[in-house]
Amino acid sequence: MSRTLTVLVLSVLALAGGVAQVRVVDQAGREVLVPSEPQRIASAFGVATPYLYALVGGERIVAARYLGVPDHPLSRALMAQLDPAFAAKALPGEITAEELIARKVDLVVAGLKHQDLARLLEVVGIPTLLVGPETLEGIREVTGLLGRALGRPERASELLAFYESVLETAAQAAGAIPAEAKPRVLVVGTSPLRVASGAMYQSRMVELAGGLPVTRDLPGSWQNVNIEQILLWNPEVIFIVPYSPVSPEDLLQNPLWQPLAAVQAGRVHKMPQILFAWDTPIPESVLGILWMAQLLHPEAIRVDLRGTVQMFYREFYGCEVDWEALSALLGE
Repeated sequence: MSRTLTVLVLSVLALAGGVAQVRVVDQAGREVLVPSEPQRIASAFGVATPYLYALVGGERIVAARYLGVPDHPLSRALMAQLDPAFAAKALPGEITAEELIARKVDLVVAGLKHQDLARLLEVVGIPTLLVGPETLEGIREVTGLLGRALGRPERASELLAFYESVLETAAQAAGAIPAEAKPRVLVVGTSPLRVASGAMYQSRMVELAGGLPVTRDLPGSWQNVNIEQILLWNPEVIFIVPYSPVSPEDLLQNPLWQPLAAVQAGRVHKMPQILFAWDTPIPESVLGILWMAQLLHPEAIRVDLRGTVQMFYREFYGCEVDWEALSALLGE
């Protein structure tokens, strides 16, 4: 252990005594004692960051990884409302224990891959919760877990109630669509030939929105495929994730993609992003499901997407979303 880290360890341990604690079990199955009211929280995992903002707001977040907040006027304006100091809180690509100790954090929320970081922080007395919400049930679980850990169980219940109500709306609408009317859908990632597998949350979103993922038999996570495979799948609709450099025009104008039903019908769409990515396993992703549903079944599924978006950002992020700017971003 370096001399600098040793000094920081002693400082943290000296401050840790006499604090009331709560025992929780994280998504790695670890029992963790956390301060009953943590005041200096860090997110070392971009997916966890939206949960923290929704549950406790920006004042208690002192460091975080961000899921690529877009450089868009509406996004910049809303991020300034949500947390004017967010740029100073952004953690670098490689997160170290020294960095988190120097920021005097009293709780870290990290991903399941951050086992080594959690062990280092445990030595210095900083509790770390490991989370990995990759499914609908995982989202429900991590919301409740963080609500208990942060001393905000009521807030977590409100967030879950919103999530469930929108899911129910989508499920009822999509459930009325006969199987033969559900279009085949491909979700494209950070390159044209990188696609979401059938096991991923993005494919579950497609199903909830009334579509059939063409990659339903493809295992694992993001997969690289060839154009021949995509031609065999012949999707009727293509969704591009919001953080991808790929645009609809890239596919619509590519001669190799011309035989696809989706391209011929012009049904290639890029998911909008306001603050955090709607295709990731966060409570906000229900907005992405509604967005998909409207595009998959414009005649059969009619929901107030703009109103629901405004309500979510107002209630859980304390942000007022401009109606006209939102309409432009959604392409309405």
